Amino acid sequence: MTRADVLVVVGAGVIGLSTGIVLAEAGARVRIVAAEPPLRSTSAAATGMCGPVFHGPDQRTAAWELATVAHLTALADTEPAAGVAITTGLIAAAAGIEQAPPLADASVLVRIADPDELPAGFGFGMWLRVPMVDMPVYLQYLLDRFAAAGGLIVERRVESLASAADGAATLVNCAGVGAAALCSDEGLHPVRGQHVVVENPGLEGFFMPGPGASEWASWHVHGDHVLLGGISVEDGWDPAPSQVIADGILERCVALEPRFADARIIGHRAGLRPVRPRARLEVEDIGGLRCVHNYGHGGVGVLQSWGCAQQAARLARG
Repeated sequence: MTRADVLVVVGAGVIGLSTGIVLAEAGARVRIVAAEPPLRSTSAAATGMCGPVFHGPDQRTAAWELATVAHLTALADTEPAAGVAITTGLIAAAAGIEQAPPLADASVLVRIADPDELPAGFGFGMWLRVPMVDMPVYLQYLLDRFAAAGGLIVERRVESLASAADGAATLVNCAGVGAAALCSDEGLHPVRGQHVVVENPGLEGFFMPGPGASEWASWHVHGDHVLLGGISVEDGWDPAPSQVIADGILERCVALEPRFADARIIGHRAGLRPVRPRARLEVEDIGGLRCVHNYGHGGVGVLQSWGCAQQAARLARG
């Protein structure tokens, strides 16, 4: 088998690993090339909350997200090692908002929250049942699944897509924020996120406010630990956790849920969300190299991962 028979994927976050798995399990010989291993990628810092799926301005996204939710729901039922659980929690909107955008799958709605269930300052809420993914566990599961399908990961910095291909005829670009330089994509920029990881003081589920603020209080339970959030810092290129930001997250979350005041801090996670006006999922010819771009998913990379992997694999196969 020649180099041209190998299919290369750039990036080993949740988008790259999912794409590699779809291709490898379909019989392709796949090599993932990445500067960082999966457990040091931005994906490892994500909350892992997958849903709800709303109808949005980009008509493509609901189909990607519904496919991912279906896949993760099946994993929760059949693969304990995947780190996926179906979890009930509350999403709340600020006072003055009386309803949410239309749901693409109303089956996740448990019920509308009663007013006395909402924290101060919130005017509308929904109790939802969605997949919750413990990202470090899930990324290890994906790694093992990719290896079992015959896939290979090469850890090295990628200077260009052509050099990453190394003679392969087809490449899938899942480089996240790295695609800004690799593709000279001026529309792609990082939005920094951070979480504080604490021991679970006896909570279940999650609390998530509606989008829009640059700082908020949220929590997502993963068994014995909880991810507290969050922030959204535009064009923040430093992926290292900040103590100042961590202190702010803790203060906001304790105000929301006093039991976090005595919870032991386990660690900190931060990453750079690859934000673009629209996720890029398309084919480009680069000097005879068939390149399928699959990047720019912003803060919903986990939620869109499986649906985008399936579409990217179809494009890669031509």
